Amino acid sequence: MLYQFIARLCLINLLLASSASFASEYRIGLCIFGCPVGASSASEIIIRPIYALAYNSEYKSADWVVYKVTANSIGIASSLSRAPIPDNFISDTLDVGDFQDLEGTGLIRSQYVPVVNFAGTPYWNDTNFVTNAVARSSNLNQGAWYGLEWAIRNLVSREQAVFIVTGPIYEATPSISQLRTAKPHRVPDAFFKIVITESGQASAFLLRQDVPVHVHHCDLRVSIAELEAVTALDFFPEAGARQFASLDSGLGCP
Repeated sequence: MLYQFIARLCLINLLLASSASFASEYRIGLCIFGCPVGASSASEIIIRPIYALAYNSEYKSADWVVYKVTANSIGIASSLSRAPIPDNFISDTLDVGDFQDLEGTGLIRSQYVPVVNFAGTPYWNDTNFVTNAVARSSNLNQGAWYGLEWAIRNLVSREQAVFIVTGPIYEATPSISQLRTAKPHRVPDAFFKIVITESGQASAFLLRQDVPVHVHHCDLRVSIAELEAVTALDFFPEAGARQFASLDSGLGCP
């Protein structure tokens, strides 16, 4: 089984201090066309059987997260635990207590990698590590973010597999409420999400935290170049000058 093979390779959850040097020297199968480069010097790479991420211990959020969703990985998650798990590989993280006093902020504790996308695997609980957690606005979570996640799973039922690259976007001045914790951190002002296939089709989205709940995910489409400009990341360093075909129609976008 693919997941068992990956698990053996990642049993020790490889952790290195420099995401750029690691991405250039090693190949991570979850990173299509190479892992993103340009993450903060404060980030450390964590590889797990179902995802890889570069965790920024200064902002207490991943700078980028990559994962692959397949028809077999998706499952029913209604009875699965969402209890946060401390990450022993990163000492300076947020914890469950930092996400508890959110009343009046409009924020909820959410995940970059959603558990439902891996409920069909033995590794679904890896989505509960605090390094995969992030504060997201309830309007975005219930609106465009949810709609895009649903569209991705619907696409996977036809395409069999898609790769996701996602993470935070920060503005010069925070535009969203911060957590009620003394720990230094930043709640993202927005998120990026790129959906891409091995055949070279891709769609990119910029999802602001303050987007109204009724806004459709298709209205939040942008180019990959726009996302690279606002994040300073090179998402697909091995793609060169390759032009990606549109995946919009597969995600329910005209």
